[in-house]
Order: sequence, then structure tokens, then C-alpha cells
Amino acid sequence: MAIRRGDILWICCDPSLGVEPKKTRTCVVVSNDIANQFGQAITVVPTQEFTAERAARSYMVDLRRPRSSLESDRVANASMVMTYDRDRVVGRAGRASSEAMSDLERALGMHLGFAPL
Repeated sequence: MAIRRGDILWICCDPSLGVEPKKTRTCVVVSNDIANQFGQAITVVPTQEFTAERAARSYMVDLRRPRSSLESDRVANASMVMTYDRDRVVGRAGRASSEAMSDLERALGMHLGFAPL
């Protein structure tokens, strides 16, 4: 399966430990397209069910339509950026809009200390 930055994939996150994402869930691909094409690992940001409280957090990104093509209302949690083997990919769930990806880049920069708080 061809994987591109901004794709939203179903990923089997189990087994997980502690606060790591659990079960099979949607995740937004944030790794670059060269790594996605040639590498065995992909870097993603897992999603959670949308709530107004979650969406207000600076490290969360609203993925509700039209900000993505997901059927359900979700937020991407940039504080949980993860790298998984491609063998964990179960299928394709949708795609994030360019606006959502820009917001996700800002949230990742803030979480990783690359951008001012």
C-alpha cells in the first residue's frame, strides 16, 4: 500500500504499555513521503474521539469534516506521536486536509519544543 504524509490509516497499536495508544485506531501519517515510500516504519499521530475540551488543547488538532475525510469526529493528539512498523497498518481510513496538516505541524512543533509556547 502506498502511504503518504496526511493519510489517515487504521493501525493496530497493540500490544501497548501504560499510556500508549491501545487497540486498532486511526492515526495521521506525519513522516515524510521519501521515508514512507522506502522505509519499513511510519511515524503517526493517533486520534481520539472529538470533544470540545480536547479540541481546545494546543497539542490537539480537530479532524472533523471538512478538515479530514473521516466519517467520525476525531482529534489528532500530537503529544502521542509514535513510530510503527508498516506491518501494523490494517487499512486506509481517510485523509487530512492541508489546513489540518498545517495545524498538526504546529502542534507537533509545540509538543517537541521546536516552536514557542
